[in-house]
Amino acid sequence: MTQPRAALSEAIPPPHRRISLPEQTHSLLPELLWLAVPVLAENILHMGVGWSDTYLASRLPDHAADATASIGLVTYIIWLLGLIAGAIGTGSTAIIARASGAKHQRLANSVCGQSVTAAVIAGLATTAMVILFAVPLTRATGLGPGNPATVFSVYYLRVLGLSLPFMMLMLAANACLRGAGDSITPAVAMIAVDLVNIVVSFALTRGWFGLPVMGFRGIAIGTTAAYVSGGLIQFAVLVSGRGKIRLFLHRLRPHWTTMKRVMRIGIPNGAEGLVTWSAQFMILGIIFHIDPSNVLSAAHIITIRIESLSFMTGLAVATAAATVVGQSLGMNDPRRAARAAHIAYALGGGAMCLGGVCFILFRHPLSRALSVDPNVAHVVATCLFITAFASPGFAATLVYGGALRGAGDTLVVMLINLASIIGLRLVGVVFVTLFLHRGLEAVWMVLCIELNLRGLFIFARFLQGGWKNVKV
Repeated sequence: MTQPRAALSEAIPPPHRRISLPEQTHSLLPELLWLAVPVLAENILHMGVGWSDTYLASRLPDHAADATASIGLVTYIIWLLGLIAGAIGTGSTAIIARASGAKHQRLANSVCGQSVTAAVIAGLATTAMVILFAVPLTRATGLGPGNPATVFSVYYLRVLGLSLPFMMLMLAANACLRGAGDSITPAVAMIAVDLVNIVVSFALTRGWFGLPVMGFRGIAIGTTAAYVSGGLIQFAVLVSGRGKIRLFLHRLRPHWTTMKRVMRIGIPNGAEGLVTWSAQFMILGIIFHIDPSNVLSAAHIITIRIESLSFMTGLAVATAAATVVGQSLGMNDPRRAARAAHIAYALGGGAMCLGGVCFILFRHPLSRALSVDPNVAHVVATCLFITAFASPGFAATLVYGGALRGAGDTLVVMLINLASIIGLRLVGVVFVTLFLHRGLEAVWMVLCIELNLRGLFIFARFLQGGWKNVKV
């Protein structure tokens, strides 16, 4: 049934005040697990995509180190593109979670429609940008025109550009579904997408099933095919209403009041992500600069891949925390929201610290699993030992940061992250590499110190409690 147009900008009505009862708060642990486990399963398989791409690149018969470095560079570009969708998704999740907690389904559906529209528009714009500026983006890291990694990266980016509207739609749909409390539907869809990515990439790279042996090109085409299928799957899910939210086609018509509400929350998160990405991209460029052989850059990318074994758990719990905190505030129950965040940190932080212990104990087998080059594997093992000590702070950054974003407190989170990433991380890396002339191990020591300090700052903001009064 078509809703009046005025309903699109309707505010979330204040529900009856609830008193947090013991049985309500005791139910938070299974609720968080119910939301987090599907996201974790999705993240693990998505991590498997990164591992498989790195594995394929590192075992190409020619230019293995260059291909591996290229995979890392393209990963950073995909991260940047995901930030654009994330700016839309953060606002969508916060408003839909509040609306769901207040039983305001019309607003949730309208935000879903505006999010999909904004995502597709952003996807079309980024398609043009990536295809036109693939060469400048690649050379921004310091790679020269004759470097094989440059050739690999440019090809990958131009092929990837064709899938960006579908990728943006897929990520926006996932954010809407999770805001409504449905983490299973996006997880199932993303698992299917990742399986397509892995199978197609291996088949085209290695020439399985009678297909031609395409080498590095097969990795790029596999990723593109996966994102296209993911966008189509999630659009069908939203239109069918199989999740806890439904996309009505008339809601796709731009409604600037609703879109402004989404972007008011999402833009600070997007700006934060953009600056974070810029700092990380500069760090990657510094690593390329200090090591023309690409050994350190390959080790850096592999270390990040292995580290994802730990932080994917924290990220899944953070996603669940954002939903539960937003819904609790929609119920007008901030005590429930705070308790949910603390339980989430116990889950995510405990898992990440356990992962850190595994990095210390099994760093050598893990490093050799993704690199046949003994020089690269040695550097990776050292970096894994260092990053293990970042686990408590990294978990706080993810989980309490996710809780604050679920409350709509994205501006303060942005300011904390920007101050830490620019003032501590980037400045620290520049100092230890370009002035002290240290290698990749020193870079990871800086990253470890910065993550622990940033986690303390984020936790302090959560304890301060200003997030309880943020209006969305």
